[in-house]
Amino acid sequence: MRTSEERISELHRRMVQMEEEKSRRLYRVKAASIGATCAVLALLLAFLISQVPVRIPEGEIGGAAASIFAENEALGYIVTAFLAFCLGALATILCFRLKRGTEEKKGKSDD
Repeated sequence: MRTSEERISELHRRMVQMEEEKSRRLYRVKAASIGATCAVLALLLAFLISQVPVRIPEGEIGGAAASIFAENEALGYIVTAFLAFCLGALATILCFRLKRGTEEKKGKSDD
């Protein structure tokens, strides 16, 4: 038979284990939601840009090769750079969140 102290220590060990499992699940949900948000925003921006009409002057083939806008190449480059920046910023935020979660997990396991 176990003593009261053994039961209490087992109860505390089990509570810590359950708390760690809960934090792991929460971390996975957060990481998945951040990744899904990044993907949705990138796809939404790409979809919105694809709706911009492209006008190719008559007689030219592939006039929009360097730009999504045939008549205004500078605007096309600006929009492309903006989309690249947004995607990079979202990916950076995701990486920092994942790193912070990993560091928190290490800190809890060291205690």
